[in-house]
Amino acid sequence: MRNGREGNGYKWLLLGLLTTTYFLMHATRQIFNASLPDIKASLPGTSDAEWGFTRTVFLFSYAIVVPLAGIAADMLRRKWVVIVGAFLFSVSVLGTGFVEGFIGMLVMYGLMNGIGQCMIPASASSLIAQYHHETRSTALSIYQTGLYFGIILSSGLAGWFSSLASDGWRYAFWGFGAVGIVWAVILCRFMRDTPPLLQGGRASEFERASFREACLAMVSKPTALCLTFAFGMLVFGSNCFRTFMPLFLRAGAETGGFGLDSASAALHGVLWFYLGSFIGIASGARLSDRLAHRFPAIRIDMVIYGLAISAPAMAAMVYMPNLALCCVAMFIFGIGGGIFDCALYAGLFEVIAPRYRAAGMGVYLCGAFMIGSPATAVLGYVGQHFSYQHGIALFGGTYALGALAVLFARLVFFRRDRVAT
Repeated sequence: MRNGREGNGYKWLLLGLLTTTYFLMHATRQIFNASLPDIKASLPGTSDAEWGFTRTVFLFSYAIVVPLAGIAADMLRRKWVVIVGAFLFSVSVLGTGFVEGFIGMLVMYGLMNGIGQCMIPASASSLIAQYHHETRSTALSIYQTGLYFGIILSSGLAGWFSSLASDGWRYAFWGFGAVGIVWAVILCRFMRDTPPLLQGGRASEFERASFREACLAMVSKPTALCLTFAFGMLVFGSNCFRTFMPLFLRAGAETGGFGLDSASAALHGVLWFYLGSFIGIASGARLSDRLAHRFPAIRIDMVIYGLAISAPAMAAMVYMPNLALCCVAMFIFGIGGGIFDCALYAGLFEVIAPRYRAAGMGVYLCGAFMIGSPATAVLGYVGQHFSYQHGIALFGGTYALGALAVLFARLVFFRRDRVAT
């Protein structure tokens, strides 16, 4: 009985450790987006297209290396994959604060940060899924809120630091990088990597599969492929939003913007979206876990609902006549994003057997980030030569494409693809 209580307590401790790691991951991503106008001013002679390309390099390096992270998660202890990833991205973020030009930013933030961050999600989500069964959607949704807190907090702090001095953006990179290195040491002390005993003695379900087996498992499930495409569409649209919405809000009325200062643009560019996301993910996760036994496709349905809500809201928000209505549209956009996020991993796990989860997550993330990686380079070009207003609105259509793909899978393939639990 005692071991059961200890195991139950550890699964929530593990969730807290991994959620905080995810918080730091996305905080260090967002300080680049929030600080971009001031980075451009501090490092002159660069274009919007080049800075968009920096973000594309991050996404592309993430996509290329994440399958190797899935293999490492299957061959090594997942605890150490998470810890090494946390240490690498923290060192790269700390180093980003010292760069003096575009190439340095490309290497430290784009390449090294992408490699470090890609090591974490596959191991973290598969560990959570191992320890949480009846509470899987809730646990993975709590994990996902680390993204929300990280982006909101880092946006406010990055905007504030940028206002302190012409090179104030560097303080945010130094601060978050140092905190991340300390956190990697804390993970060494408290994380374990032993899966709990499973009811019914089904430990064989968690024997780790090869990456080749995971690829074949994904390809054999059209639902998994459609979910990967939908995730890629979300990566495409959401990275356009997070990278360039602060620039749009700072722009003048002649280009549809609202002329906000750096700190206000950085905060408004994410605050209302992620407040809506909290509501969407909390309600979606609770509903999913409650109805999963009665409605087996509920987690797939949540993906469809989330994308269908997000598409029109993203397109509309940049055409609102005032900032208040723009924030309302971002809030609705966020609700849709949160509903999607509650099923981001749980939906995939409905069609992928437990033994394929770590490597399968590598395939899932690789496919999604390969699809989404050109986003910021494309929008950087569009914004430089046309306008961010029309570009952001146009890329709202990526959410609609994702919703249609998953709806097709839901109607045609899901019943066949679903894994019995």
